[in-house]
Amino acid sequence: MSTPSEGGSAAHGLSGVAMTLLTPLYGRAHAAELLPGTAFRDPAAAAVLASTGYRPSEVLTDRGNAVGSVHRAIVFDELTAAFCRAHPDAVVVSAGIGLDTRAEQLAAALPPSVTWLGVDLPDVVELRAGLLPRDRARVFPASITEPGWAERLLPLVGERRDVLVLAEGVLMYLDPAGLRDFLASCRSAFPAAELVADYFHPRVALSGRHPITKATGARFRSGVRGGRGLAAAAPGWEWLGDHRVMERIGIGHRAAAGLFRLLTLGAPAYAVARLRATGQTGRTDGRD
Repeated sequence: MSTPSEGGSAAHGLSGVAMTLLTPLYGRAHAAELLPGTAFRDPAAAAVLASTGYRPSEVLTDRGNAVGSVHRAIVFDELTAAFCRAHPDAVVVSAGIGLDTRAEQLAAALPPSVTWLGVDLPDVVELRAGLLPRDRARVFPASITEPGWAERLLPLVGERRDVLVLAEGVLMYLDPAGLRDFLASCRSAFPAAELVADYFHPRVALSGRHPITKATGARFRSGVRGGRGLAAAAPGWEWLGDHRVMERIGIGHRAAAGLFRLLTLGAPAYAVARLRATGQTGRTDGRD
């Protein structure tokens, strides 16, 4: 659970899952120091982080988690940019948008016709509005566990079928039924959408040992055995590929990830999956 910072904090009042939004923001803001060899920079994230008035104790700043959040952001950015370049009139829907600044960070590199939408809990949306007054994303207060959350976005999606749903650091907080309902809602509202989402293997997700669960009080409620397992969690999805993140962090994480794959017959401990909503099943495009 979060605690108020001395003198007040813009992040005060958030707790549990909502508090987890500070860690990826910290990683994006400090990418230059965390990964000096990469070109990834997000000045908007740095400005937003400074404005939150956060305390270091509220954020996981250890190198492993911080670097991992940057690598995850890079994967999400690459997949988002590729989709939007292929579909210049795309709609990007960020489920659990938090304080994500991807729209600002990618704006110069993508067609201006891309529409950015977001959904998050009302207190997070209120905080975001105060910290990003010129937000490129139009954000709606709703829980992705509520029926009909995706349908609320349809007036802004219109007849466009090129929808990309992003679920970054989100799905592991849903229980199996909630995960199934989330996928069903996306499939129903956006029948030709693609989904990019990160996931943990059940052995990791349900162990209760991840540092962020201890730091924030949030609890992982579900995991999947690979991207194919995520696609199989609800009807109407096909797996397009898995993209590694844990292996990018360092030698120790790469070794641990390799050992985990050996123990689980190839299933990753953590990765980013790309799925497509479809009426057909069985076709895959491979993995990187």
